[in-house]
Formats: sequence, C-alpha cells, structure tokens
Amino acid sequence: MSEDSNDALVGEINTDNVETQAWLIKVPKHLADHWMTAGGGTEIGKLFFKSSNNLSLSINFKDKENNNGYVPSEELQLVTTPLPDSNPIKIFSEDTENALSFEGSIGLRCDVRMDLSSPAYRELMKSRTTSYNTKTRQSKTIEANDRSQLHRVYSNPAKIAVSTTVYTKPKGKSQEDKRERMQEEDLIDLIFKAFGEKQYWLLKDLVAYTDQPQVWLKQTLEKICTLHKRGSHRNSYEIKPEYKTSTQPGAISSKPGL
Repeated sequence: MSEDSNDALVGEINTDNVETQAWLIKVPKHLADHWMTAGGGTEIGKLFFKSSNNLSLSINFKDKENNNGYVPSEELQLVTTPLPDSNPIKIFSEDTENALSFEGSIGLRCDVRMDLSSPAYRELMKSRTTSYNTKTRQSKTIEANDRSQLHRVYSNPAKIAVSTTVYTKPKGKSQEDKRERMQEEDLIDLIFKAFGEKQYWLLKDLVAYTDQPQVWLKQTLEKICTLHKRGSHRNSYEIKPEYKTSTQPGAISSKPGL
C-alpha cells in the first residue's frame, strides 16, 4: 500500500480521543443477564469509585426490591489488574455511516466478583442448589402408530443390534493439561449441583465430575467445603453447614471415604 493510501486511511478515523484511558470491567453472569434483558437506555444502577490506595466499588441498583435475587452493592468486590503498555487493547466505534472513531485504550481490567462469605451470596447459592435439585418430568402421549412400533421392537429383542466395539483413546497430553478453567462462579454452581446428588465427594471424583484442573478445583472447594481428615469419610469433601439446604441428601455410601 502506498504512503498516500495510508494517509487517506488514517484520515478516515476520528482520533480526538486517542489519549483517553478506559477500564475493561467484567461483571458476574447474573448482573450481565440483568443488563442484557433491560430495555435500551434503561438505568440499572450506578458505579461509584473512590480514589484511595485500595479501589472500592459500590453498585446502586435502581430497583432493589425487584432485582430477582441479585446481591446488593455491599456484597460485591472489585479486583483490578493493570494491563501492560507494550500490548494495549484499543477501542474503536463505528456510526451508522460506517465512520470509524478511535475511542481510547484499555489501561486497567476490573473484575467485579461476589463476596463468597456474604449472607446474601449464601442465600443465592442455596436457591440455586434448590433449583438444581428440583427434578422436572415431562409426559408424552404415544400415538397408535408409535405403540405398534414399540410393540414390534420389544417383542423381537433379537433384532436389536448390540455393538461390542471397544474404543481406546490414543495416548497424548494428560487430561489435566487439557482441562480449561471455568469461571469461579460457574464452578461453584457446578459444585453445588454435585453435592445436591450426594453428601460426600472425593477430590478425584469431583475432578472427573467437573472436568476442572485439580489445583483450581481445590482452591474453590476450600471456600465452600470442609475436608474430613479422619473418621469414616476421611479425605472426603462436604459442603459447609451454612450452604446446606433441606433438599440435599445424606451420604449415599457406607464405605469409608465415599
């Protein structure tokens, strides 16, 4: 491309905000869902930042009485991560006439996280656990043609083909290396679902259930679970009492450690 062409291309981009520094803020899923379902131009809350050695965050929901279980502002934490100047993230916008504008650079990443020790978050987790443990069944009416087809299948079991092929996975990278870390909030939801099925879990079984790296899983379990180091459930994890609900079952095995 010629120098004249480059000058023409640069001239098409509005660079009035080239010195602007912006923040990239990642919010919890429930807050993002609330944001996406709100109508255009709807104010769902405000962010207040206080300048100090430690940045703090407060979110003021416009309608706290009808926020569908969203935790209040005091239950949220702000974790900031500076981004390197050597590889900044640029922000561009495009209007209805396809005109480009340079809006600035991302200088700081912020993660808005819920405080796992807060009472409101515990109540939210309990409600999710109850939702996971509530089984929904569907009934379907079988038409006359379907009944006759089922009758032919069950009356002639010899016609049902049974495959005896054994598939062996090729050896490669270890499964631990392939596992991708999910977000902490999603992992906690999955852990609560697991403990909704049985009361005690070994670490290796939870690794298989969640398909998460063992180190990352242990870090998350330490926040919401108790590790039994002795007794009939030695080396097994159990949900902490404050997170339990009446829908959670008791131990399903009498063998030690299960």
